[in-house]
Amino acid sequence: MKKMQDHGTAKRGVLLRAKNGDVIGFDDTGLRMNLSDSVIADIHRRLPVGQGDAAIDPAVLGDVDAWNLRQRGDWYVFSANLPGAQGPRQFRRAVKAEFDASAPDIIADTAGAVYGLLALGGTRRAVTAHEPMSFPYHVVTTGDDLGPAGAAGTEDVAATPVIQKLTEQTRDSLIGDEILRGRLADHRALPLIYARSETDSSACIGNLSQGAAFANFRQTVANLCDAARSLGKPAKVLSVGLDFTLEDVVSTAPDWTRGMHALMHQITDLFADHGLRKPLFTAIFDAGTADISDSPILRAQWDLAWNKGGHDHVYAAPGYMFAQDPFGRPTADARLQMAEMEASAIEARNSDAPWACPVLLLAEREDDASVIRCRGEALGDFVLDADDPLNAGDACGFRFEGDDKAAKIIDVRVDSRDRNDVLITCDRPPKGKGLMLCYALGHPASDDGMPANRGTLRDGFARNSATGTTLHRWALPAALPVH
Repeated sequence: MKKMQDHGTAKRGVLLRAKNGDVIGFDDTGLRMNLSDSVIADIHRRLPVGQGDAAIDPAVLGDVDAWNLRQRGDWYVFSANLPGAQGPRQFRRAVKAEFDASAPDIIADTAGAVYGLLALGGTRRAVTAHEPMSFPYHVVTTGDDLGPAGAAGTEDVAATPVIQKLTEQTRDSLIGDEILRGRLADHRALPLIYARSETDSSACIGNLSQGAAFANFRQTVANLCDAARSLGKPAKVLSVGLDFTLEDVVSTAPDWTRGMHALMHQITDLFADHGLRKPLFTAIFDAGTADISDSPILRAQWDLAWNKGGHDHVYAAPGYMFAQDPFGRPTADARLQMAEMEASAIEARNSDAPWACPVLLLAEREDDASVIRCRGEALGDFVLDADDPLNAGDACGFRFEGDDKAAKIIDVRVDSRDRNDVLITCDRPPKGKGLMLCYALGHPASDDGMPANRGTLRDGFARNSATGTTLHRWALPAALPVH
């Protein structure tokens, strides 16, 4: 700031100008500066961090075990020992305006970017539960009182840079918990994770891309970027979950696949508008429910499993490995297991490490027409789990469709010479027009709390779940013409 004599004014005094030349006040006595409150606040924000910090009585935070409190721009920054925070850490809270009747939430003061875990989809993605918050100050959401499940298409999301703590858990916030839990165990930095999903009741993929959910998703992306800027940090998105299968009751399989590719293009363009990198898209391969085991949309997912269309898209797990309640929704344990698998996929792919579930690509007859070779690919050798934990039976989840000869599968094994091939032996050669080999698809209704579809084919990946079970990368469902 510098003083410049203004000879053009009738009143004696000095105009006060900033370095860029803007007039910011007038000194008519040489002793008094008439600076507006907004200018003072702006000057304070522009000061270097070290010069802007000022010691403050921790009582402004209320009855909190806090120390080393100082103000940094629009934030109080302090150390504290807060419940559920994994020990003493540094936190921040927005400075409460005099006209604001409610105190802003305390959040973790973290290094690096604000990481987004975003999702877009149908009504099943909006399921929430009142479950314990493992990292209540690190996993946050938009400060509009809608929570991490968003508006669910019932209202418009408002523009806001405000950040709030969670009051409930969604799959996205559980994924955030799992990412942080893994980082804590490895003594890595714990970032601030901004979790939010936007959904609506669209009946087809085309409507989803043009409806209320996408409009709110667009605003959520803007809110994430604004929230990061308010903290003086960049925004980065760890993943965008896409969850829209059984909700689509209109589209054909090709329409759904084209619609998903178009939706990913749309989101990629939106991210580019905000200076965000091309996103990682994640999903659970929907295997249906106890009584819905086949549909054109369920089958269409296989196309996305191998044809990414230039997008970074990954199926973290097949849905047949997760238990469901009587309404076809994942149980509490299954929700956590889904989050664990998605967190594993997200952390791997964002570390430039590979992640892919085994996928079956081709079915063809051997010289012995009663043997069908099913070719696939995986990150390791195929494994046919001898323990059959999902109760797939002797056929290991395989069955024929369109078989006029009613051939019975009598043996399934991994080829010893090609560990990504499965040899399926039948009691007679299966034949029929449009003969198909199906895996984990179209099975009879079940009553054991699991989806009707199931299988025993996986790779060597294993993760110990907090639910007490071992999680594997099971093969994705498929329906392959037999050549």
